[in-house]
Amino acid sequence: MPRTLKALLPALAAFGLSIGATQAMAQDAALIAKGEYLARAGDCIACHTAREGKTFAGGLPMKTPFGTLYTSNITPDPQTGIGNWSEDDIVGVLTDGHTPDFDFVGGAMNEIVKNTARLTAEDRRAIAVYLLSIPAKPFAESK
Repeated sequence: MPRTLKALLPALAAFGLSIGATQAMAQDAALIAKGEYLARAGDCIACHTAREGKTFAGGLPMKTPFGTLYTSNITPDPQTGIGNWSEDDIVGVLTDGHTPDFDFVGGAMNEIVKNTARLTAEDRRAIAVYLLSIPAKPFAESK
């Protein structure tokens, strides 16, 4: 191999890697945008955002015969949200309602899962990727 070509190999390899990384970033951006679209179309914000609260941080009070329940935080906050969940964990909730700790969603979310289960696997993954991409916001119960 000629010396000039040999000298150029590292630069060519780096260029190739940067093209691959750029394509991956574009695919991720497209998946995030699709997930955002689906989350908006599904109106996740309606239940997972308290009035005057932080978007998707939960805390919306829901009165039930058993007392007031507060909706969950679906931001990647590790203490009060889904920050310790994997993409597969979120897809699992959207597919059959099971949570990572082997519990099942209830109430209105149980009804929502009947619809999200009908989405394609790619659509559920897009929602999961989107939710994990948004800023983490701690849940603060409204009182």
